[in-house]
Amino acid sequence: MSREADKHELPGSSLRRSPVRSRGAKRAPVRAACLRWLLLLMLSTALAPSARADAFAQGARAYDRQNYLLAAQILMPLAERWDPRAQTYIGVMYLRGRGVPQNFLVAAYWLHLAAGAGFPEAQYFLGLMYDKGQGVPQDSVLAHAWLNLAVAHAEPRVRDRWLLIRDAVASKMTEAQLWEARKLAYEWRPDPPR
Repeated sequence: MSREADKHELPGSSLRRSPVRSRGAKRAPVRAACLRWLLLLMLSTALAPSARADAFAQGARAYDRQNYLLAAQILMPLAERWDPRAQTYIGVMYLRGRGVPQNFLVAAYWLHLAAGAGFPEAQYFLGLMYDKGQGVPQDSVLAHAWLNLAVAHAEPRVRDRWLLIRDAVASKMTEAQLWEARKLAYEWRPDPPR
């Protein structure tokens, strides 16, 4: 290119070809922009769990106050972002028809996600659904396996009640079915976090 072409401006613009800069001068603004972006990303990911925890607490309070519509509005986005506590609440709400239309298939979907993540309350409700055949095929083996896992990880305040339910399901099963259910529970591993 000739030197004459370097002197010309682009039509309708005040842009000119800039003289060659050193490499350091070109990298400084890019480096600063990258650092700002990285800092923003770190701050947003650091604040996300606490914001999610606050939203979950609000949803749980709304549920406890029997404001099921508000609870569903708050908890559904959390459930969709793989929070097993919220998935359990949403599953139970669909199971009972509170704040959402009763739908056993949708309840089973949400409870299965949370149970697979290792959440005992979801495992308990999913076990009940398998026992009754609500939203899932009736299956005593899977019912007992999920209830067994729930009892194993239950908080003390609910363990005895859940144990009675698990044992009631076991009373309807053959020894071979019990062996299979116990084997499934023993070999079960939670799904990796998403």
